[in-house]
Amino acid sequence: MPAPLVPDAQLRVVGLTPTAQRRAVLALLTGRSRPLTAQQVHAELTSTVGHIGLTTVYRALHSLADAGLLHTFDLDGQRAYRHCGTARHQHLICTRCEAVIECPPEVVMSWLTELHRHTGFTPHPDRLDVRGICATCAST
Repeated sequence: MPAPLVPDAQLRVVGLTPTAQRRAVLALLTGRSRPLTAQQVHAELTSTVGHIGLTTVYRALHSLADAGLLHTFDLDGQRAYRHCGTARHQHLICTRCEAVIECPPEVVMSWLTELHRHTGFTPHPDRLDVRGICATCAST
């Protein structure tokens, strides 16, 4: 498995200039299991790195998502953002704690094949979000 790229390298690979704001947003979201809204990102960055405008946070989040470095999720009617791995995967989203677990596509492909066989429907496996209860929440 290749070593993870540092934020500057991740930004350059997708053609983005590694501005301080993009680096800060990407660094904040890297390694988190729960997606954050723009307001949450803004609040955390303001408390840790100092003043950053909410509009700047929105611009950074949109450019990172458009470049494929962040995935977007609808949580309670708000758009939330999470840094995901670059390998193809699906998302398992806990409706209790809002954790997002990346599920490798080969785990889901047999189900999608069966779905197609029974219904004729051909799903797009590149983005599939399955909502449910994670193992941690189910055991509590």
